[in-house]
Amino acid sequence: MRIALVYPATEIDRKVLPDCLPMGILYLAAVAEKVLGATVDVYDARHGRKFPRMKHINDYDVIGFSAMTMQARTALNLAKRARKAGFSGKLVFGGPHASVAPEHLMSQSCVDAIFIGEAEHSFIQYLNYIKGKPHQIERAWIRETNGSKWKHYHGEAFIEDLDSLPFPAREKYGDLPARLRSINMTTSRGCPFECNYCQPTKRLLFGRKVRRRSTENIVAEIEDAIHRFNITRFAIDDDTFPYPKSIVLEFCEAARPLGLKWSCQSRSDIDRETLTAMRDAGCDLVIVGAESGSQRMLDLMNKRNTVEKNAVFIKTCNELGINTWCNMMVGYPGETEEDMKLSLEFVRETQPTLTNVSQVTPFPGTHLWDKCKQDIINTNWNHIARHVHRPKFKSLARNQILIKNYITLMNKRWKQPVSADLVSLSALTWRLCCRVPYLLRVLVHREHSKQAALERALETARSGEIDHSIRQLKKLARRYSTRASALGHLAWLYLSTGRPSKAIEFYERLIRIQPENLEARHLLAKALLQIGRKEDAQAQVQESLRIDPNYVPSLELLSELDNGTQSAIGYLHKRVFSKKPNKSPNLTDTR
Repeated sequence: MRIALVYPATEIDRKVLPDCLPMGILYLAAVAEKVLGATVDVYDARHGRKFPRMKHINDYDVIGFSAMTMQARTALNLAKRARKAGFSGKLVFGGPHASVAPEHLMSQSCVDAIFIGEAEHSFIQYLNYIKGKPHQIERAWIRETNGSKWKHYHGEAFIEDLDSLPFPAREKYGDLPARLRSINMTTSRGCPFECNYCQPTKRLLFGRKVRRRSTENIVAEIEDAIHRFNITRFAIDDDTFPYPKSIVLEFCEAARPLGLKWSCQSRSDIDRETLTAMRDAGCDLVIVGAESGSQRMLDLMNKRNTVEKNAVFIKTCNELGINTWCNMMVGYPGETEEDMKLSLEFVRETQPTLTNVSQVTPFPGTHLWDKCKQDIINTNWNHIARHVHRPKFKSLARNQILIKNYITLMNKRWKQPVSADLVSLSALTWRLCCRVPYLLRVLVHREHSKQAALERALETARSGEIDHSIRQLKKLARRYSTRASALGHLAWLYLSTGRPSKAIEFYERLIRIQPENLEARHLLAKALLQIGRKEDAQAQVQESLRIDPNYVPSLELLSELDNGTQSAIGYLHKRVFSKKPNKSPNLTDTR
C-alpha cells in the first residue's frame, strides 16, 4: 500500500513556522510503515512539493490531510484537484479541523473519511478496513461505499502508552533536520487547563487526561536525533511541558549530560527551582502565553492565572538568563483601550526577550466560539483565521485600527526595545495613527531600520574597525540629527580612542538634545580635561550636580578636580578596552 500524507501549509506557515515539522503526520507515517509495511511519502509546500504530481496521482491508494481550521481551505482545494484529475483512491482528513468540525468535511463530496483526535490507531484500522481485513476503528466518520451516507465509529480510548509509538519519521524531510541541526518534538498529550480560546478542542484531540512519555523514551529520541542528524538543540512543543515538577526535574537531570540547548512552552506558574534546573539542563528559551496585562481580561479568558505571576515569571527568567518569548492577545470580546494600555505597560515593564502579539481569532469548537457566535462577523469556513488583521467581532469592529496600533506598539523583536519605546508619539500623532491605517507601522518600521543600522555600526566597532564604525555612525547622525544614541556612541568612540576634541563636538550636540543626560555631561567633562580645559570641565560637573546632587561619578570627579589632580583621565582607558585595547572599545552598552 502506498500513502501520501499532506501538510497543507499556508502563506502564514511559510513565514512564521518554516522549519517546524508536523509531528502528527510524521507519527502516522512511522506507524503505517512499521505496522503495515506501507510506503509513505510526505508533501509539504514549505519543503519541496505541496502535492503529488497529477499524472502520478493514482500511484497512491490513500491521500491524507492533517489540517488546522486556517489550513482547511487549502487542503480541500488540493483534494478537489485530485478528484478532478481522476484520483480513485481514498481522500481522508484528520487534525484539529476534522476533530472540531467534521460536519463541514462531511459536506464535501471529495472526502471519504474523517478522523477525530489522535489517529495513529484509527488510521491503521482504517487501512485494514479498506483492504477488507478485520478492524477496530474508533473516533472516525467513514463514508459508506455507495457514497450517500456516513457511518460514525464511536470511541473514548486514547493511547495510554505513548512509549509504544515509534519515533516520528523525520527522514521524510530528507536532510532538513541535519541542515537545521535541530528538531521539534512532543513529550506529552493533553492539557489540564480551561482557557476559553482553546478548550474543549484540546480534549477532543487528546482526551481529558494528560498522558506523558517516560523520561527514558524522550531521551532515547533525542539521542537518536543526535546520532542521525547531529542536532545541537531541540524544541518541546507540548502545551504544558513543565508539569508536574517532579517529572520535569527528572527530565532535566537526564538531559543535562547531552549538552544540548533546548526550548519549551510553559505557563508562568512554575517556580524558580524548576526554572533553574531547566536552565542548567540547557533550556535557553521559554515560550509563555501571558496573553494580557489586564487581570480582568485574563479572568474573561478563564486563564486561571494572574498578571503578577506572569510578571514574576518573566523577571525570574531574565535573572536566570533564560530568553522569553511572550505571546500576547489583543481584541478579545469585552476588551477596552484601558485593557490594551495595561497590556502595553506589562510588556514595557517586564521586558521579555521577544513578544508576539496576535489579534484574537475565535475557532470553532472552543468556548469562545460558542459563547460569542452571535458576535462573530464571519463564520464562513473559507475565511476563518485567514484574514488575521480584519475585525473578528461586531462589538470590536470600530476599534480595529486601535487594535492594530496596540499590536504594533506591543511587539518586541528579539532582544530589541519594545516598539512603543522606539517611537515618540505626540497627542496629535497618536490621533492621526488612530485615523490612518498603517501610519504607526510605518513609523515603527522606520525606527527599527534606524536601530538595525546602529547595531551594524556597533558590531563593526566591536570587530576592531573603529574608523569604519565612525563613518557609519556619522552617516546616522547626519540622517537622524535628533537620534541621541548615534551621537552618544560616536562621541564615546572618539573619546575612548584618544580623540577628545572630536568627542567634545558630539557630546555637546548630544547635550543640546538631552540637557539632563548626566552621563553625557560627565564624559564631556573628562574629554575637556584631556585637552586642558579644566574650568569648562568644572562647569559641566557643577551642572550635573545641579541636576542631581547625588550623581556619584560627578561627585568623584569634582573631588579630583578640587584636589588638583586629573587621575580620572587614566581611568577612561582602563574601562573601555576589552580584548583589543588599542582598537575596539567596549560597546555592550547602548549609550
